[in-house]
Order: sequence, then structure tokens, then C-alpha cells
Amino acid sequence: MRRVLATLVSAACLIGAGCGSKSYEERLTRTLEDMRYQKRLDDNLMPPPKRDQGKYEELMIFIRPPKNMVPSSSKEFLLYPAIEPGKFDLEGSFIEDKKQTPSLHILARIKKPKDTSKKKVATPADTATRGDFNTDVLAIVNAVYSSDVDLAKFKEVTEKRNKYKHHTLEVNDKNVQVYLYGGKDDSHQVALIFEYPKAEQQTLVGKIKLSLESFTVGRRAQANYAGAVGEEAESAGAGQGVAF
Repeated sequence: MRRVLATLVSAACLIGAGCGSKSYEERLTRTLEDMRYQKRLDDNLMPPPKRDQGKYEELMIFIRPPKNMVPSSSKEFLLYPAIEPGKFDLEGSFIEDKKQTPSLHILARIKKPKDTSKKKVATPADTATRGDFNTDVLAIVNAVYSSDVDLAKFKEVTEKRNKYKHHTLEVNDKNVQVYLYGGKDDSHQVALIFEYPKAEQQTLVGKIKLSLESFTVGRRAQANYAGAVGEEAESAGAGQGVAF
């Protein structure tokens, strides 16, 4: 009996060691994959904007624009400067140095907890006319590009773990790709508008895809700004939910 028991214990130890080794190899493989993916991001994308380049980190919106696109020096939304103050919580543009295109334009609304304090300071958002987020975004797109786009023309696409509604407009010699992230019940609704010459599509399509993949909001965005990547960043967003 003792010999049988010893044999069973030895077998259990071997199995345990094997399982431990397999688990270690899986973690190592994931780590190497994360490192390779991070290098692809760094080779093709800019770093996220700094705190003095807009309210992205403050509003927990993590975005890495394609290479060579930097925040506009004025921090303004260059696509349509005549937006009613307070209509959106974030308006920003990224452009190539000394060029107006290629470019990335961002509009966002954030669902914030209600302020129950007696002394509430009025903000532009309190008096702005805010309709449905997607409708307000498309009104701007249609005004800028003299188009007639509605939400029915958009298709759902998934980039990594992010879901978007997407539509591409062809405007003269340019492509305009509009991505809408988040639903009305989500904490963040964000519009990402990429504009570039058709001649540069082959160069930019892969970079835009990586930008959309690495985009995060909420706790995952906070983790990314803190330097977390891979599993560490994903675990930070556990339970947060996914758009749509």
C-alpha cells in the first residue's frame, strides 16, 4: 500500500510540474506576443497626447494616432470650428506637421455622475443643444463634406476588442473614414474621423487599424496612460463592459 501511495504521489508531482511548465510557457508566449504587438504599435503610431495637449487623459480616452499626426497647436477641432460651445465634452484634431491632411478628428461625450451639490457651477454643456450623439456628429460630417450620410449606411466592425459603426465617404481625391464608438447607455461615446488623400490609402490603412485596435476608454484608458500593456491593461478593464 505504501508503495502504491508513493507511486501516486510521485505521479501527481510530475503532473503538477508538467502543468506548471505548460502554464509558464503559455504566459511566456503571451508576453512575447504582447512585446511584438507593442513594437508594431510603436513603429506605426504616435504616443498618446500629453496632459497639456488636450483633455484626453482627464476624460479617460486613450488614443494613439497614426505616425506623424500630432495634436493641433491650437488644441481646437479643425474640421469644423463653428461647433456650439458645450455640444461635446471633447473636440480635438491631430494633423501631420505643417499639413492639413492626413488628419484625425475626435468628438466625444462622457456620461458623468449627476452633481447633487447645492452650489453647481454652470458650464457650456448645461446650455448647449445636445441631441443624439451620432446624429450630432453626422450633422457636422454632412456640413463639412456636403454629404447626406445617415446611420443606416454604417456597418458594425470589430477591431481587436473594440466595436465600431463605420462608414467611408469618398470626397474628391480624399477618403473620409468615420468610426462611431459607444452607445447611449455607455459612459463614453466617441467619433473618430480619419481624412487622407486616396493616394495614401495603402500607407495609412494598416496604421488606422492599429489606432482603432489600441483605442481604449475608462479604466483601461487609465491603465494605458499609467504604462500598462497586454494582460495588465486588459485586467484593469475587467467588468467595464464593451461598447454596444
